[in-house]
Amino acid sequence: MKAQKKLNVVLIVLIIILISIVSFVGVYHLEKNQMVSILPDYVLGTNISGYRKVTLEISEESDESNSETVTTNEESTNDISENSIEENVVEETNLKEENSKKYRDSAKILKNRLKSLKVDDFNISCDESTGKIEITLPENDQTDTILSDIVQKGNFEITDTNTGNVLITNDDVKSVDVSVVDNYGYQIVLMSINFKLSGANKLKNISLDYNENAVIETENNTTDEISNEISNDVLNDESNETSNETSNEISDETSSEENESEEVSKTVDLKIDDSTLLTTGFSKIIDNGVLQLTIGSSTDEEEIKESLYGGYNVASIIENDPLPVDYEVTENIYLQGSFELVNINIIVVVLIIIALIISIFMIIKFKMKGFLSTILSIGYLAILLIIIRFANVTLSLDGVLAIGLAFIINSVFNYILLNNLKNKNLSKEERIKKYYDAVKKYSIILIPLVILSIICCFINWDKIYSFGMIVFWAIIISVLYNLSVTNLLVRNK
Repeated sequence: MKAQKKLNVVLIVLIIILISIVSFVGVYHLEKNQMVSILPDYVLGTNISGYRKVTLEISEESDESNSETVTTNEESTNDISENSIEENVVEETNLKEENSKKYRDSAKILKNRLKSLKVDDFNISCDESTGKIEITLPENDQTDTILSDIVQKGNFEITDTNTGNVLITNDDVKSVDVSVVDNYGYQIVLMSINFKLSGANKLKNISLDYNENAVIETENNTTDEISNEISNDVLNDESNETSNETSNEISDETSSEENESEEVSKTVDLKIDDSTLLTTGFSKIIDNGVLQLTIGSSTDEEEIKESLYGGYNVASIIENDPLPVDYEVTENIYLQGSFELVNINIIVVVLIIIALIISIFMIIKFKMKGFLSTILSIGYLAILLIIIRFANVTLSLDGVLAIGLAFIINSVFNYILLNNLKNKNLSKEERIKKYYDAVKKYSIILIPLVILSIICCFINWDKIYSFGMIVFWAIIISVLYNLSVTNLLVRNK
């Protein structure tokens, strides 16, 4: 029985060491002659990785149209009465207020687009008098792709190919999803446009009217006129054989042209800002309100990523309102974070030294039990770092400090537990009771930290949010970890 318990302890320790190696060192596989980690990269905040600053200003065409309106009002005030001048002043004030609203709406739409793209740690400011908008966002592999369409106005339309009639617009769209599916070795990038109830009804009618077999019959009046003229010529001059031959040839040609132009396929164009993305018909009736499109397929992972990021960009445009004002990028620069990487490394080294001091203290005070508690703390930290990666939690400087705080919090539980178990002659039941006593004391300590983390998660400030999210995950993992892994060690020791 004792041998089995010792074996259980060894297995638990080995699993913890294995998880720690995966978290701290990583697991890599060969991809395109490169070793690539299977774990996601950390999402670094702007105060660590630096950020991109983009300035948007009203395009010259929009600016000229606004200035012409104001100039016209000013010129008209020179030739009219004082009452009319007052009216024009009011009109000019209203125009400025209307423009200010457009600028505010533009900033809001850009903010919604960045949220749709799941961009963290960004900031948007708007000058309501000039319309100038400044955007700061993290610097990463997706930044250039995101900014490539940032000033696109975003008028999404589904139109009749032949007549140009608008059938569906942004107002009919509820949301847009982009996903990747496997199909016999190929990866396919799909875009699903989900329509509101009114848009779903329109889509159903469109899929009925514009099915692949639908055609438009057209009349060729010019052909009929030519045929009539040729027939008259033939009747008036029966003796002219050359004329007869020519008329027959022309009649044959015109009749073939008539047959070719009798039917035109009914199709629709999907457009953004008058640029056609796709021309298509429908093979079946769409009655679920979802239009699914294939936007890319490949076996190459980089090509799939490119199609995926491009799909996200298009989706963020389609599912949000178009910009009420035309903008152009006047500045696009990279700025270093407030803390250089060297300073971050120094902070990390300091935190590691603090962790070593705590671990050495636990080993000296509790000996073998202290050594096991140190291994438990390392395993806890390793799991926390893995969760932070997969949860895409933004890791700012405050987040790094939160990780250090998490290690200290879990060490406090280990200290309380080992202090309760310092008597070597405890029975199994007594050890379990002492364990739950430690859990109760630890829970009381965690209550204020839980409240603090929840408050930080609701604060719209990225640095505080990063701190709150990491502390929140740290508490959840600490509780689950100590109720499972630590509990097993206590029961088998």
